[in-house]
Amino acid sequence: MKRILALLLTCLMALSMLACAQPATQEGTDTTGATSATQAPAAEEPATDSARKQITFWFWGAATPYQETMVNVLCGWYNNSQSDYELVMEFRNTVDTDIPVALAAGTAPDIVYASGPSYTSTYAQEGLVLDLNAYAEQYGWKDRVLGVMYDACTVDGKLYSIPGAMVVGGLYYNKALFAEKGWQPPKTWDEMLALFDAAQADGIYALGAGNKGWKPCNDHFGSMIINHAISPSAFYNALSGTSSFNTPEMVSAVNLSAEWFQKGYLTGQDYVNTDSMEVMQLLADKRCAMVMAPTLYTQFVAQSTLADTPDDVGFVAMPSAYTDQPIYDVSMTSNYAINASTPYPDECAKILNYMLTPEFVVEMTRNWPGYWTIPIKELADVDTSSLTGLSLFTIECVKEAIPYIDAGNFAFHPSTFFPPATVTAFEDIDTVWQGVLTAEQFCAAVATELDAEVAAGLVCPLAKPAY
Repeated sequence: MKRILALLLTCLMALSMLACAQPATQEGTDTTGATSATQAPAAEEPATDSARKQITFWFWGAATPYQETMVNVLCGWYNNSQSDYELVMEFRNTVDTDIPVALAAGTAPDIVYASGPSYTSTYAQEGLVLDLNAYAEQYGWKDRVLGVMYDACTVDGKLYSIPGAMVVGGLYYNKALFAEKGWQPPKTWDEMLALFDAAQADGIYALGAGNKGWKPCNDHFGSMIINHAISPSAFYNALSGTSSFNTPEMVSAVNLSAEWFQKGYLTGQDYVNTDSMEVMQLLADKRCAMVMAPTLYTQFVAQSTLADTPDDVGFVAMPSAYTDQPIYDVSMTSNYAINASTPYPDECAKILNYMLTPEFVVEMTRNWPGYWTIPIKELADVDTSSLTGLSLFTIECVKEAIPYIDAGNFAFHPSTFFPPATVTAFEDIDTVWQGVLTAEQFCAAVATELDAEVAAGLVCPLAKPAY
């Protein structure tokens, strides 16, 4: 249980940082930055049917309307499909710390939520979650799930969880603003930098960005700048242990991110005073040219005045300095395993399989845009005719990215692919932006954590990117 205790300590440290945050502006309760900004308290004890065997599933404390969507779609589908079992959802703001404690005590739910593959890897090595290879073969998961996401959920060649939604990084823009200015979405690195400068010359921010109340937002912006300035193989090589994180190339890319910050590209002096909802309202108010963020931010578009004019929202791949091909930062919002002690593994697997279907994606996205784009290849051809507005926009953004990601045009987002201590170290990239640390000092600090976690086997398996 030493790994579980270490993971719990990491979770507690994360919660202590959250205690210092401003609750109204937190992006989420986990390292994915995945919740609504209107964080809800844990739901009341759910009503249950005593005549049925209960299958339990804890989830993070999403906003109340999103909780209702999940209960209606997931529990509704499963509980209406048969009469012997009942899926019972419980929403907990402290799910990331509750799960390892409950697993160690033998009181965990049947379906095990995690904020990333490194959490589940620890559970797998302790024998606390099931090997899902047989279910993967039964349901064809390996053929259906995008390789980069499937591989991340394996340990020693065995599948131990399924990925939640895949979000992809890119550039949001306001089509009405671009029409007024005569701008076009940038297709090259130089066009993007020229657009930044043109926006600043017009008195608006080049990019909407901010980390108020949620320091892990640094991951979004730092990761996208680095992965588009230099090859995604730089992260891959460091994570796979074939090179250090502390290389001249990485130092150069981190220095570039600091240069962008110091030029005012990241909301000027207001970076630390702007949260994710406010970032998207800047876009709505035509006060920034673009927002460089994962598609997860569509949740915040829905809470801005752009929700009234969803056709004005655009999203394109961020240009790279080394190729004219689209490259997408990829991450998963969460992942789901099966408790090794559950008496109902086959039923849990049925539920997980439903969560990997186009039907589930469409029904969840209908009332929760931005979060549920599951990384299945079928999503590229899913029927979205019943969707409108931001729900349609959400799926279309990811659908466009899937063929490129399947071909290897992806980069690793730290929140999903870095092990826990390394993620925490990477979040300090803003210390370089603010001149507290040099890029060399920062890269050395990240390398120290990563080298230790690579040696401890805490890095999830990685698909090799094409670039």
